[in-house]
Order: sequence, then structure tokens, then C-alpha cells
Amino acid sequence: MPGLLLVYMYNPDLDASKYAYYAALGLRHRGDRLCYTVLDNGKFKTSCLDPWSSEISIPRARAVLLSIGNEDSMYVSGDVAVAVDGACTPNDVARVLSKIEGLGQSVELVKNVEFSCTFIALSRKGYFLAFRDRQGIRPLVYGGYGFDGLILASETAPIVLAGGKPARDLRPGEIVYGDEYELRFEEVLASSKPRTCLFEYIYLARPDSVLDGVNVYMFRRAMGEILAEKHHADVDVVIGVPETAIPYAMGYAEKKRARLEYGFISTIGRIRTAVVRTSVDDRLKLLSLKLNLVPGILEGSRVAIIDDSIVTGLTLKTVVHRIRVQEAPLEVHVVVACPKLVSQCPYRVQSISEDVLLARWFGDNTIKRILDIDSILWLDVKDAVSYLSPKGIDPCTKCMVRS
Repeated sequence: MPGLLLVYMYNPDLDASKYAYYAALGLRHRGDRLCYTVLDNGKFKTSCLDPWSSEISIPRARAVLLSIGNEDSMYVSGDVAVAVDGACTPNDVARVLSKIEGLGQSVELVKNVEFSCTFIALSRKGYFLAFRDRQGIRPLVYGGYGFDGLILASETAPIVLAGGKPARDLRPGEIVYGDEYELRFEEVLASSKPRTCLFEYIYLARPDSVLDGVNVYMFRRAMGEILAEKHHADVDVVIGVPETAIPYAMGYAEKKRARLEYGFISTIGRIRTAVVRTSVDDRLKLLSLKLNLVPGILEGSRVAIIDDSIVTGLTLKTVVHRIRVQEAPLEVHVVVACPKLVSQCPYRVQSISEDVLLARWFGDNTIKRILDIDSILWLDVKDAVSYLSPKGIDPCTKCMVRS
């Protein structure tokens, strides 16, 4: 789930921090902690802060390496700083790379070590090295600022927000490396097709991003249309909850020829309450700020709630309760634009325990009673795979298969 970013200016006198700031705004939906390491005049400076703070400040520097996720996704060891997304720690990567003298040796080492993660490394000596995992589960996009600089990010939207131009996705097992004098790409033996995490397309990536050639927004609209075709309930009003579900709701409503409404307003932006490390009481308070019901649009109606995923079910339970109490709808139907999440991710895209996964432990009839709804429909994993496969992607779906 972490978001990775590197902004590297070829001219040491140019400032990368202003570009990194805007890119960070486009990545902060990926975690609750922002950590950065800046390189200026051969010196590192590292800090961590809240990505949703109004006082994000990154020091002026020639290069900025940044991760958004948790404090464990960034590590500095000697002459090397590493940001990692995947099933290895930045400490592991940094410990290996710090023993190497020079860029060429680092590249050869990466080729021969089975790193099961995507990472970006920055050296005090002025070179950088990025690697996309051999299966291509984690995306990594390369872009640039003409002849002035380079930018790498977990998706395209942050690159565009920072004024860069996305060039292409790194292929599975591909390395990009260089310094102020050169830029090179090399590949190691890897999957022929990216096994990009399906949850990237369903939830993690911004809808204005393109991952491995797939427009995320169009994918979500298409899944909404497929769900509408398979959902046999009659509905009057469609709402997307939370706002990340709106593209699905648009496709669903258009296919159903039902009224699409903006059902809830968020005061705190896109914070994922299911993974917030806090008490249930505090999560419920966050939900109150995140989901404030618009009055007067659902009363006496047959309502379809389109949710982008169900993890614990707490958010959806709260949403349905508020709709029932405040609006007195005739019926409440839930359409989930994600297959059932039933297993823990072996690649650490999601660090949620299987113990709290609602769909792992309960069948649909029980879930209907728990949530107090009239029907529930889940996205079939085969429909998502069928959309992505012709585009050259064999998505990873391990969290959607019972372990």
C-alpha cells in the first residue's frame, strides 16, 4: 500500500523539493505517515510527518526520496537511503546496497538478489537506483522534466500534479538507475506480464491515474456497469460510499437508469478508517467526519449503496444505520465493487489481519443481517480479470482467495 516517490534534478543547483511537495499531495491517500530523505551537497536529512497536515514542509534539495505508508517503509543506512513497498524491509535493502562501491556494482547485485519488493534507493554520492519487483505486483512509473530532472512514483497522478510528464511503467524486474551524467534501464528475468495487484485498480490508485496502460477511472466505471447487469434488484437512487466508489456508482447508475446522488459529504478527505490504528470509538468519530449524510434525497426510496470494498464492515454498518434512521428508505441494497477479501496479502499490500475480514468468516445471509440490508452483491473476480487480461495484465488476486 505505501506510495513511493523520487524527484531527482540532474543539475545540483536545481530544487527538487517544490516538485516533491505537490507529488506528495497526490500520494497521501496511500498511508498515514510521510517520511522523506533529502540529498543536498552530499548530505542526507530525514524526517517523518502527517501527510494530511496543512504544514507539510520539505527542505530545499537536489533530490527528494519519499514514502507514504508508515515509518517502516523508509530507512537510511550510511551512504544509502531506501524507500520500500513490498515484502522486504528497507533495512534489508539498505544493508545490502551499503556494502557496494559504485553504481555498477549495485545494479549487478540487484540482478542477483531475490528482492520481493519494489524499492527506490538514493546514495549520498549522488546516484539513484529503482527496482520494480519481479512479478510486477507493485506499480512504479517513470517520468521526467525534460533534460532537467527525473521523477519516479507509484502511480501517474502524482507525476502530473508535480508538473512532470509520465513516460512509462517500469516492467516487472526492471531497474532504472543513474546520476547527473547518465540514465539507464536494465531488466532481470521476471514475469512476462505484470501481476499488478488487483486492489490497485479497485481501490488504492487514484481514479486519475493510469497503471500499466490501464485507465483506472474507466476500469471502475466498467466494473460498475457489470455489477448493474448482474444485480436484479430494482433501485431508484444510487450513491457511492465513500467518494472513491463514485466512479463505480456512475457506471452502475447509468446502466440501471437510476438517479445518481451525492449521498455523503466528507470533512476529512480520503482517510481509510479500516486501517487507522486507533480505538473503535475514535474510528466512529472519524466516520462521522468522513461521512455526513445529505438530507432529503433517500426518503422512501429503494437505495443502492455502491461500496468500493468491505474489510471489517464497520464503515458500511455505520452508513446503513444512518440511512435507515435519518432517511427511512423503502429498501437498502449494497453492491460491492470488489471481490470478497478473505485472506491476508502475502506481499504486504494490505497489513490487515484475517481475523477482522468480514467476508472470510460470514456468508451473505449473515452479512445481510449484520448490516441490516435487503441484498448484497459482490464483484466477481473473473469479471475484473477478464477486463485486465486483454490489456496484458495478469493481476494478483491472492487476498481474494481463501488461504
